[in-house]
Amino acid sequence: MGVDGVRLSEGAYGKAWLERFDSSESQMIARLMDRMLLVSRESFSSGMRLLLDQVATAEAGHDVKLAVYAERPTKKVFGIIPAYFKDSRSGRAEGGGRPPIEVDPRKQEVGSEGIVAQLITAYSRAHPDHAFSHPGPSKMRKEKVRKIVIVTDFVGSGTRIFDMLESFRYVATLRSWRSYGLLSFVVLAYSGMPFGLDRLRRHKLKPDVRIFTGCPTIDAPFKRSDHTAILDLLRRYPPGHPYPFGWDGGWAGSGALIAFAHGCPNNVPPIFHSRAGGWRPLFPGRTTEVVVDDFPIDADEVVEQRSKDMLNILNARQALSSLESRRWIGTMLVLKAIAEGARSVEEVSAPTGLGIGEVKTIVGFAKVALWLNDRGNLTKLGLQELARLRRRGRRKPVLPNANQPFYYPTQLRVL
Repeated sequence: MGVDGVRLSEGAYGKAWLERFDSSESQMIARLMDRMLLVSRESFSSGMRLLLDQVATAEAGHDVKLAVYAERPTKKVFGIIPAYFKDSRSGRAEGGGRPPIEVDPRKQEVGSEGIVAQLITAYSRAHPDHAFSHPGPSKMRKEKVRKIVIVTDFVGSGTRIFDMLESFRYVATLRSWRSYGLLSFVVLAYSGMPFGLDRLRRHKLKPDVRIFTGCPTIDAPFKRSDHTAILDLLRRYPPGHPYPFGWDGGWAGSGALIAFAHGCPNNVPPIFHSRAGGWRPLFPGRTTEVVVDDFPIDADEVVEQRSKDMLNILNARQALSSLESRRWIGTMLVLKAIAEGARSVEEVSAPTGLGIGEVKTIVGFAKVALWLNDRGNLTKLGLQELARLRRRGRRKPVLPNANQPFYYPTQLRVL
């Protein structure tokens, strides 16, 4: 997309990459490329700041004090996960924190944890009274921290954060604080795979797991015949890859369709990022630098593109600046996603480009307007509104304006 609204498959680099496939293959891969959620640096930062703000203001009347940590790999010692702070498995934990990033001297590379750590540093500087970057137990005790927040860009299998939660659980002092109701745990990610998110929610620490937006996948919403063809295609490129749909950590599920301006998760199908067997991927080495100019500028541009694809609204960008028109467009996107099989908030968010919070708000409005029932299924009125949209779409959808206001007020007066 980018400044001129170019799709990933229509950008110069994307078009050149697609030329290696035959026509039927390239069409299918182009569909996957254009369904991929592309997250700009600004969208990532603003989304994660919003999640942090929500956690910090979760209790009425005052800001909750947070100890904020970037996701990091946990090094096992003789196969055992160590306590997060040194010498803290038993007794009173004391001392300072660990550095946000530990670089292996044999591999001088910093992954997405560097971007996340930088975001945490900036957030803690902007909120020095209630957000502390990677504090040790002494700092946490002095400041009366009430939430430990682990931040990452994407949850795939959830293994690294699961191990990190285990590492915190082995700190005796933190267990004690939690048992007295003085401390709770939170995991924040821009997006994630359902199986990984569910796995984290089942951890013994019962963390509050939140994402900003749902993740599109190779599973939906494709027709069965198209889905079968997609899976066959992903198995062919690169040949013989052990995880043709993306790394899942041994859990059932993968096939994420997401890429950040700072990189591509390994849960994305390897056709897009693997160099195995001499394959030349779209994101070599999982870097997106070669196509970052085609990324959307912000979240509104993502919604604009989804409005074109799903609703045939060609002038959505201007309409999104109006509260009434934005609510109408968002609602139509939500209804369309539900009509195509989406059930959970995350499943609605993924194809529409709408954030989790916005989807929840729209679902609430749609239930009041009687377009959705209490279980979140389309009602007869909701189906009628979608049918009206399709009739408009043959020409040009009519957006709310002074003469044709948003439809909710009429419904609300009926109630």
